[in-house]
This record gives sequence, structure tokens and C-alpha cells, in this order.
Amino acid sequence: MFGLSRKALRRLLSLGVSIGLLASLSAACNARDTSDFQIRGDYSGPLTSLNLNAVITPAMVDQSSAGSLFVAAVYGGSAVFLTPAGWVPWTGGLFPAYLAGPLRQTSIPVSASYDVSGFPCFTVYAGYGRDQTDMILSQTHGTIYQIPASRTLTSPLACSTSQDADIARLLEQASFGPSDQAITAVRQLGINGWINQQFNMPATGYGDFPYVPGAVLPTCDSICQRDNYSLFQLQLKFFQNAINAADQLRQRVAFALQQILVISGVSNNLAYANAEYQNLLLSLAFSNFETILTEITLNPTMGRYLDMVNNGKPLTALDQANENYARELLQLFSIGLYQLNPDGSVQTDSTGRPLPGYDEDVIKGFARVFTGWTYSPQPGAVSQRYNPTYYKGRMVVDPANHDTGAKTLLNGTVLPAGQTPDRDLADAIHLIFMHPNVGPFIGKQLIQKLVTSNPSPAYVSRVAAAFADNGLGVRGDMKAVIRAILLDSEARGGMKQDPVYGHLKEPVLFIIHLMRALGGSSDGVYLRSQSAGMAQNVMMAPSVFNFYPPDYALQSGLLAPEFGIHDANVAFASANFVYQMIYGNGANADPTVAGSTGTRLDLTPFTALASNPATLVDRLDVLLTHGTLSPSARSSIINAVAALSSTSDRVKLAIYLLATSPQFQVAQ
Repeated sequence: MFGLSRKALRRLLSLGVSIGLLASLSAACNARDTSDFQIRGDYSGPLTSLNLNAVITPAMVDQSSAGSLFVAAVYGGSAVFLTPAGWVPWTGGLFPAYLAGPLRQTSIPVSASYDVSGFPCFTVYAGYGRDQTDMILSQTHGTIYQIPASRTLTSPLACSTSQDADIARLLEQASFGPSDQAITAVRQLGINGWINQQFNMPATGYGDFPYVPGAVLPTCDSICQRDNYSLFQLQLKFFQNAINAADQLRQRVAFALQQILVISGVSNNLAYANAEYQNLLLSLAFSNFETILTEITLNPTMGRYLDMVNNGKPLTALDQANENYARELLQLFSIGLYQLNPDGSVQTDSTGRPLPGYDEDVIKGFARVFTGWTYSPQPGAVSQRYNPTYYKGRMVVDPANHDTGAKTLLNGTVLPAGQTPDRDLADAIHLIFMHPNVGPFIGKQLIQKLVTSNPSPAYVSRVAAAFADNGLGVRGDMKAVIRAILLDSEARGGMKQDPVYGHLKEPVLFIIHLMRALGGSSDGVYLRSQSAGMAQNVMMAPSVFNFYPPDYALQSGLLAPEFGIHDANVAFASANFVYQMIYGNGANADPTVAGSTGTRLDLTPFTALASNPATLVDRLDVLLTHGTLSPSARSSIINAVAALSSTSDRVKLAIYLLATSPQFQVAQ
């Protein structure tokens, strides 16, 4: 390419071999931390005179060490590599290197004012490593540019390639859905680079909701009660963040944690209390899981929900500490009911019965650990044995109200008598954290939330291994766990052929994906009501088991958690939502909500494509269904769209047919 005539380039490419190349390489990681590397493309100018540089910034741990830089381009299934002597075809074996020597930030000129308009979907990659194998294993590579399929487009969304499908699938898994901007960002940074960028972004939180007393004041009218004594305003902010926030990976992981480490506005409807908990999950999403367990344990909203707050020590031999939090912490938040293998399968005894992970005596021991804690005192107040209800700040402890006796916990471990409440709690949380169940138990649920309902045992094992050791000897590193989930071979690569792969989009994901893919904007009012009408009133889970349990199964035995709330009413409500957004022009502003803007889609970018129904459908296939439309479905939709003469009608029908298709409703 670049510097060659078109004829010469086409001849050069004809010498290459078919290659999945960097987009489908193994996602295994090596033992050093390369998370801070960056691969990006700097480009300017029109397609008829493109300037493109590959900018490679090695990870700090790799800088100055010996290695090689690679630049490759793929077109029509063939690959060429950039070398000091120019572009050469790759016919198998070792990748030709552009440069070998000490690794440092390097800008490599790829194209200088070259006409690339004749090579639609031509994709350029860059990467580095100590050698080729090291680059593959450490995943230090990425896409830097893809030539658009049409000169009328400013982004390469119309390229219907396996890479497009993989990027869109990634954004379904690691965000609230693909958008033009997000797809471009992943192409420029590469998947690894985008994930690293997301890790480094600050949290877009819910703000600081003002404290309100538990009793409604006589001066608080219906609007005041809605805004302060319900989750209304918090729910609106959730939808606004999910659509617009730059820290999409953090938002999506926090949403998954929200559904595992459950609290609910059903029992506590104070917006400021629930905001404190949701902000906590956002801030800790990429921290260590032991930290997460500690902080949710000491969060007063969780304390109120599961009865740990004001759980006093037994005063007589007939009394006992409240067991609710201890029970749910073990059963739902950490290890599960049964002993697990590293692949998430249940261990059984010689008769085939599941081996329990703990017994009632263990629960009682943990319940005694969690005694003596109360709300933090309100500003200016003196702490008491039982402080008045107040949800800002961690819970505090009254040592005199803590059970100081010896406590038998997991696997016969005994906490000695006379320890401080803080030491008891830290020891208990650490004991849970170190239990071998935690990696496969939490890892499998996160896979289910982000990628697929029925991960293979090997997939669960790989994620559990990342939980056990991030490559640097650290257990519970959430970044390592998330990276292992998203970069695994079962998550990445071309179209997935396994018929049980993926998961049903729960209503929240269904709604927000449509909004993000189609340039939507919303104040959250309409989306909140629509989600609630589809049996998922966000942050209002009916029980500690969430809206649906992770082990909900179909009659076939396949796990399908989201089907726990899916019925005919939800199916009709989903279709009606799509229809209202497309044909009903969304929803108007609510005059009772300050700053309300309503909810709308922006279909303008698609009108330029409507003259060619195939181009229109293919672009929507990338954004909505990441290239999973079958040839027959694609053909049927194109024919239906082509039968209409109006540009507006074509766009609306194409969107409606794709957004109500099985391929959109199931994240594959």
C-alpha cells in the first residue's frame, strides 16, 4: 500500500495468505503487567489523500528492553507487513518486523497523502513484543485504522467484516452498547488499548444526593416525595450515565455488581442512601474483590437491607445475633452453597450429593463477627450504641456491643476471643476472600452478565485462575478478572456458531443498546417507566436474589437467567417500545421534572444510506446485531426496505425489523 500504485498493491496482496491475524489471536496473558501499553493511529486528510501514522507506546515494564515493532495490513483476506524495505506479503511463518531494538514510543509513517479510496475495509494493525510470540500472548497489538466502505462515510461502520462483528460484540459485553464513537475508539486503540483506557477513566457517579430525614415532612408535596423519598431521580441518572458516560466499562461492570451484591429500594426508598451504595460500586468496580467485600459490609444501606446495622451481641444464652447478612454474604456474594471445582462445577460425595460449602454453625459464627456496628453519627452528634438512621459514611462500631467470644468460621478456622471488632471483621472477610470458591463463583456470574449464560467449564477455569493470580501474585484483582473475561477466546473472534452462545438482553440492556446505537438522547424519565413496564424497575429488585437468579434454567437444562423475567408481556412491551421510539418520535419532556428534555433517537445519519437498502441494512447490522443477521434475514429485510419509496420510511422500517429481531434481543 502506501507508496505503491494501486495495481502494485493489488498484486502484492494477491501473494498473501488468508489470515484472521491479530483480531482472532489467543487472549492468553503473560506474567508481566502490560496493561499500560497503547496502540493508536494518527490520521488526517480525505481518503483520496490520507496521512496515517502508527503510534506504539510500550508498557512501562517493556520500555528499553529488546523487542520488535510490527505493522500489518489486511485486505480481502490477505496480509502484508511493513518493513524498512517497504511492504511485503505474508505467506506464513514469522511476521516480518518493521523495527528491532530497544522498545520505546515510536511513530511509524504508514501513509503519506496516499489515495486509499479504492480499498474499502482495508485494515491496518500495529503491535510490539519481545518477539512475535510474546506480542500474541501478551495481546500488545491493536487496530489503528480501517478504510471506510464508502467515501460518503466518515467512519468505517459499513465494513461488514469479522473484525466489525467482534468490536460490536465487545461493546455489547463491555459497555451498554455500540455507538459510532465507541466503535471508532476501539478501532483506533485496539481492544486492549480501549480496555486500558476505560480502566483509567474516572467514575461518572450519581452525585451527592442531599440527606433527608426518614419521616416525610408536612411541607414535602408529591413532587418532593417523588424526588427524595423514592429512587426516581437516581434512576434517571442511571439511564443518563448508561447512555452518555465515557466510562462505559466501569458503568457496565458496576451494573453487573449491582445485580450480584444486591440492595433494593423496595425496602429503602431514600435516594441519598441508595446513591451512596451505587457510587461505592462505581468507585470500586476495578479495585480488589476483598476491598469490595469489606466496603459493602460496612455500607449502611447494605447494613439496613440485610440487618447488619444495629446487630447487637447476644445478651443471654438464649439470644443469638442476626444471621441475615452472614447468610447472604456467604450464599450470594462470595462462595455459594456448595463446594466448587475451579471450573465452577459442584463437588459431590461418593453418592453424587453436592458437598455443602458451610453449615448453620458457620453462619452463626459469622453473624457474631458482624455485631456491634451501627450508623455513623450525624454531623455534630456523639456516637451512641445505636445511632439514629443515617446513610452517609461507613458504619461505626461500639466495641461494648460486639461479641468478643471465640468464633468458628469456614473450614474450622477459629477467631480467638478478645479480638477487636475491626480485627474480627477483617479476618472474617479475608477468610471468605481466600476461599477457593470465590473465583469460579463470582467469575462465572460476571461472565453470565457480560458475555454468555452458559460459559464452558474451561472458560470459567481461566477466569477463576485470573482471580487467583493476576500474573503478579495478586489475588482478587478485578481488572485482571475483567480482562480475562473480555479477552478470552470464547468472547473474542468472529461470529459464534454455538447455538447456545450468548444471553438474552434484559430490558435495561435492550433499551440502552437501542438508544446508544441510534444516537439517542434521554433525560431518563421515559426509559425508567419503560424498563419498569418490562419487569425491570432498575434498583428495585424484588429480593436479594435480584430480578432473576443466576441459575434460572430452561426446560432443556440450559441456564438462561434473564428468561426469569421474560414473558409475553415483556415481549410485547419491548416491541411497543421500539415502535414508539421510531414511529412515535420517542417521548416529550416531563414538565414536572426540572431540566427534562424527553427521549429521542437521531436517525439523520441513516438517511444518506437509504437510497441503497443493502448499505443501510448492513450498517444497522453492525450497530444493532454485530453482523449476526443470517443471509436469509438480511435478504428479507433488504427486500422489505426496497419496496418503500420514502427515505424516512425505509430507515424506520429497517430499524424496526432489526430491533425486533431475535438477533437483537439475544446478545451473541
